[in-house]
Amino acid sequence: MKKNLPLLLMLATMLLQACTNTITPTAAVTTVEPIASEAVLVTPDAAPSAEPSLTPPVIEPVVHVTIPSAGTSDRATAHDNENSLFFDTKKVKTGDEFYKNRLERPFTSVDMVYLPDLDIVNFSITSDEKFFYIKISMVDFDTATKSLTGSYGVEIDRNADGRAEILLTTRAPYTTEFTADNVAAYLDINSDVGGNNINRPDDFAGDGYEAVIFDLAQGVYPEGDPDLVWVRQTTDSDLPAVEIAFEKWIFKDGKEAFMWSVLSSDVPVNPANFYFHDHLTAEEAGAANTDDPNYPLKNLAAVDNTCRVPLGFQAVGNEPLGCYVKGGESEAKETPLADGPESTCGQFIELCAKVK
Repeated sequence: MKKNLPLLLMLATMLLQACTNTITPTAAVTTVEPIASEAVLVTPDAAPSAEPSLTPPVIEPVVHVTIPSAGTSDRATAHDNENSLFFDTKKVKTGDEFYKNRLERPFTSVDMVYLPDLDIVNFSITSDEKFFYIKISMVDFDTATKSLTGSYGVEIDRNADGRAEILLTTRAPYTTEFTADNVAAYLDINSDVGGNNINRPDDFAGDGYEAVIFDLAQGVYPEGDPDLVWVRQTTDSDLPAVEIAFEKWIFKDGKEAFMWSVLSSDVPVNPANFYFHDHLTAEEAGAANTDDPNYPLKNLAAVDNTCRVPLGFQAVGNEPLGCYVKGGESEAKETPLADGPESTCGQFIELCAKVK
């Protein structure tokens, strides 16, 4: 037994060392509440998809440098059809022309329940040195929550051909202070929004605004600029409103000329579904006017949009999707082109350069 004692002591020592080498203390896990994100560089060929991802993004903090305040120069104001005086008839009198991509549908599907916080009344644009500010006023708050619950948006058409290049969208809830946390911006890099027949339905298999260029919830923004788009809740006299601010540098050479329109929806807008009349038939979409055989609203309900307003130039009346000017709008046919001076990146050179 005495002869084996040293051997037993050696084995015991080795076992203790092995246990010591394989056991490490567990590190404490600290959860950090994200406040924004770091830049994700994208290229036109590999831009983040506008379709929602199933994998949560890793969010890193950012520091905002350029924060909007208020527009100091009035640029344009327009009025939309609204239904506050006759909504109980469960129909609209004018403004809903599905085949022209003009939608006046602030009602639920089938039941035609009126949604006042989706019914656009006025839309206006102001500016200061750094930002454009687009205000969208609604008939009233949502009747149940007494708040604005919709998703609101802006489309920007730089060359007035009816094929918008940029879509800005928001999501509830809203605060009275500007925030960049619940807004997104999308770019139609391949310039196919509207298909071959820009302002009329066609069967062109486009992908809408396919590139996410700003969404802090996904950790995406142009290189070095987490301040591109903001939103806040405000008022327009006694009407509730949202105000979307976006930076002016996106317009090359300071040439601030474009057409713009606004929209509202009860759910976050799917950027891949533009224009709506290219992705649904009239029968599938339904109608808001009782004279239409497709009444009531079906798959395209609880949405409102407006005609397009010019900024920086005088409209002549034939601009596709433009507001009425004597002379009337004409049908616009043009093959989508992903390259060239009239393409999205041909018109927004600096913006595309920042997302490369």
